[in-house]
Amino acid sequence: LVIELASILILLACITIFSAMVRAPLLSLADFNATPNPSKAPWYFLGLQELLTMFHPMVAGVTIPGVALGLIALSPYVDKNPSNKPEDRRFAIAIFTLFVMMFAVMVIIGSFFRGPGFNFTFPWKDGVFFEL
Repeated sequence: LVIELASILILLACITIFSAMVRAPLLSLADFNATPNPSKAPWYFLGLQELLTMFHPMVAGVTIPGVALGLIALSPYVDKNPSNKPEDRRFAIAIFTLFVMMFAVMVIIGSFFRGPGFNFTFPWKDGVFFEL
């Protein structure tokens, strides 16, 4: 465990030094008279916001994430292989990979392909509208 502890401490030191030296790209102070329309969600909710632009809110907010999380929760019961080797757990790895890739694609579309007014745009046509 000494190697793991040393690597965690080194990583913690590097992150602390980096965060002390690099300023966060924050926007100006909040002004309730001038809000951006529409506001982009943080990156971890951009996939859900992207789904809300495509489907009814009940489908995008409850059904699709519920089915995805249900499949992930059921995968250990469907794939009852006791092996810990990844090549023996194909179903569980396939379901998890599908979920992660769907999430990643939605976040990338919401981050780079949504321009002013949260309208779909191509970055090579109108530029990248990326904000943190």
